[in-house]
Amino acid sequence: MDQKNNIYYGYVRSDVLRYVPHTANSILSIGCGFGRTEKVLIEQGKKITGIEPSEEAAPIAESNGLRVIRKTAQEGLDELANETFDCVMLSDVLEHLTEPQQILLKCSELLPSGAKIIISVPNFRHYSVFFHLFIKGTVPNRTAGIFDNTHLQITTMKRVKSWIKNVGATTEKTEYKFSGRLEKWLSKITLGVLDEFLAPQVLLCAKKN
Repeated sequence: MDQKNNIYYGYVRSDVLRYVPHTANSILSIGCGFGRTEKVLIEQGKKITGIEPSEEAAPIAESNGLRVIRKTAQEGLDELANETFDCVMLSDVLEHLTEPQQILLKCSELLPSGAKIIISVPNFRHYSVFFHLFIKGTVPNRTAGIFDNTHLQITTMKRVKSWIKNVGATTEKTEYKFSGRLEKWLSKITLGVLDEFLAPQVLLCAKKN
């Protein structure tokens, strides 16, 4: 099992879990990976369905108690078209899709009014993007983080908010995620004014209209 898979699939997203409503019983996780985040919810008595195309990750997710649809996001959502969920989680998924807004629309179609959509994506307003692109004149070729070479979308808080609005949902909460003490300190002394440039990742929680 390589390091990249451990980064993407192998840890519990406690930041995402904070936004899952206590009243949500049936939850859909797009790109559930190993299902370790979802296992926490299963232990709380919630029913979790995951969509995961990785042949390595899917069986591990199943062993963690998830019902797993071993297909792409598009194919999996088509298969679930007649089902309803209380909450959808998309943790570091949208940036890997060719049509992220279309996937969000399909997710929203599985939700009743008031249900939650929880999204995390890399923040391309981060200062490292400016430094590499405008100062150094290049884009790093990496296997994780903002410059992951499998990213297909440039994601920012504002862009994801527009996708959410376009699929008939309303952004309720947003959060900038800092990766180190320096960024947190700079955020504090600048009273949050520079947060969109300091945070490598953003989190959004939306409600289906």
